[in-house]
Amino acid sequence: MDRMGSDLTRNGPVERDIEQAITALKKGAYLLKYGRRGKPKFCPFRLSNDESVLIWFSGKEEKHLKLSHVSRIISGQRTPIFQRYPRPEKEYQSFSLIYNDRSLDLICKDKDEAE
Repeated sequence: MDRMGSDLTRNGPVERDIEQAITALKKGAYLLKYGRRGKPKFCPFRLSNDESVLIWFSGKEEKHLKLSHVSRIISGQRTPIFQRYPRPEKEYQSFSLIYNDRSLDLICKDKDEAE
């Protein structure tokens, strides 16, 4: 079956979590962002109206990531950046967007937000 198919019952919990994360991002959500430096911090994230750009604020600066630049989505905490501050209890709420030679490493705030 096509992995992007509309039959969500065949997808595992990871695919379902990603679908739900996208739904949450349309409304706007605070996600725990793991940066290359410093400790993880909560940042407001949202999707653009046409759902093509992920927008967030880091400090006072607005950042953008065109979703067309994302080459992979990795569920869990498998990137080197996550390994610096592992949170195994949040594994199922965590994912990384891989783009260019970088990753955007995020954890949904709580179980409700992941769902």
